[in-house]
Amino acid sequence: MPNKNQFDVLIIGSGAAGLMSAIQLTDKLSIAVIAKDKILEGSSYYAQGGISAVLDPEDNFESHISDTINTGLNLGNEDRIRFMVEQSPIAIAD
Repeated sequence: MPNKNQFDVLIIGSGAAGLMSAIQLTDKLSIAVIAKDKILEGSSYYAQGGISAVLDPEDNFESHISDTINTGLNLGNEDRIRFMVEQSPIAIAD
């Protein structure tokens, strides 16, 4: 049993990725999740774990790409946004 300050794995960030990492690790490891605030104060919590994806046949990638760019005040990288939008349905299916 490790002391209170010794862990096998240290995960920085309590968002969806950090918590999923902690869940996926073996129970044989001692794991600490470090958050900058309360666990339920991160962006993942406020986004309700949501992901915006083109799943409806009446929806389309170009609309999502345009919405994402506009919502981000044109600061996003269009190639990366396009990749994210096009891969989202695949990620959800997995």
